Amino acid sequence: MSIDVRQKVRDAAVALFAQKGVKATTVRDIARTAGVSEGALYRHWPSKEELAADLFTAEYTAMSQSLRDAAGKGPAPERLRRIIHHAFHLAEAAPDRTRFLLLSQHEALPLVPKDQETPVDVICGVIADGIAEGSIVPADRNALSHIVIGAIVLNVQSQVYGRQTAPLSSLAGAIADAILTGISRTGAAQ
Repeated sequence: MSIDVRQKVRDAAVALFAQKGVKATTVRDIARTAGVSEGALYRHWPSKEELAADLFTAEYTAMSQSLRDAAGKGPAPERLRRIIHHAFHLAEAAPDRTRFLLLSQHEALPLVPKDQETPVDVICGVIADGIAEGSIVPADRNALSHIVIGAIVLNVQSQVYGRQTAPLSSLAGAIADAILTGISRTGAAQ
């Protein structure tokens, strides 16, 4: 299977998994949508579940790199603000990927290799940097990271399920201000 065909399969699977869920999607659905034979899929992924796990790991770790790049350099509160804005941008730019990640996370997160950097690791790292530099309150970095992650994930989830109708990008500044007011040593002004 060429790289182009593999990408067609991956794109078809993400769209179908987002729409129907992994359990309700069949290999036949994926093959038909991608324009390939079922046998072609099985030559590269032993099962639909293996394909879903592979996709989740790839998408989740790609998000880590994207968030780390968006964070850039500078004081931790500024980096967290950029992460929040970027996470909401990612959700709006790729709604199928976002829905797939949300719907699959409970089954797939345990399958992500322990040595793979995750979005949680990126945010924990920025929080740890902020504690060390004195810009973030000295508290448990995991607990503070969960505040940031929870605000991002719950807002994205609310939009995916139609409870939040405002564009996430229009909410990013206010959400970042609220979080940073709570965890920064100097509040949202950072």
